[in-house]
Amino acid sequence: MVRIFLSAGHGAGDPGAIAGGTTEDREMRLTRDAAVAEMRSRGLDVTSVPDTLSLKETITWINVRSRRGDVALEIHADAVNNLNVRGASIFYVAGNAQRQADAQLVLQSLLRVVPGLPSRATKPDTSTGVGSLGFCRQVDIPSMLLELGFLTSAGDRALLQSKRKEFARGLADGLQAWSTREAQRQGMTPPPPRSYPVISVKINDQLYNNQGILVNGNASIPVVFLNSLKIDPSKVANFPKVTHRNLEYIKAVDLQQLDVSIKWDNPSRTVILSAK
Repeated sequence: MVRIFLSAGHGAGDPGAIAGGTTEDREMRLTRDAAVAEMRSRGLDVTSVPDTLSLKETITWINVRSRRGDVALEIHADAVNNLNVRGASIFYVAGNAQRQADAQLVLQSLLRVVPGLPSRATKPDTSTGVGSLGFCRQVDIPSMLLELGFLTSAGDRALLQSKRKEFARGLADGLQAWSTREAQRQGMTPPPPRSYPVISVKINDQLYNNQGILVNGNASIPVVFLNSLKIDPSKVANFPKVTHRNLEYIKAVDLQQLDVSIKWDNPSRTVILSAK
């Protein structure tokens, strides 16, 4: 099974960029952890690189554990003196057209889910101030470095902090697509989508057969069903969700805090919801 290695930039005591009362290291760890949780909810094999490692140690750590078909991404937040500069960019090893296409795939997946984030395009690692990037060149498996925005930009910083779940989903979408593509290149079978037990959903006496799923034992309903409960989707923006077959699902029990009554009928395997 193909694996995805995800590293939060800096670490080993290096805070990275500092701006707006936070650090690059902190923001990247939080975003990495959210993305790892999202990918694991999809059944993907993802490995989080330890935060105690330096760049050199990170590269060695990945090389020792990786195998054919795996991919690696390191996430960062940029910083410049001009506080108006914004946007995400992704770096790939220069001269590799295949990796450039992969970079475009990952970046566009992120921008699709976080439309408020400007694009600064895909870039060869030779365009950086240091002339090349060790993470792009010294990791044995296909690897890239993604700048999620500028920590020095109040707009990018606020977007990252307020839309962390969207960043996580965008990263998961891109890494899933990239790892599937790489597995196919290597003649490997990509992991099948995770399957969930199907349940029925009953909302205000309207039955929807086989429209819900059980996620780790929790009855979950499609987010699109919220309209039937007269719930504004913005009220659940920060609720945990699972993406399955291109639909977002939310745990029914979480809706109790929005005055929704929840019951479970075991014989028919139906979750019953009604607005109070």
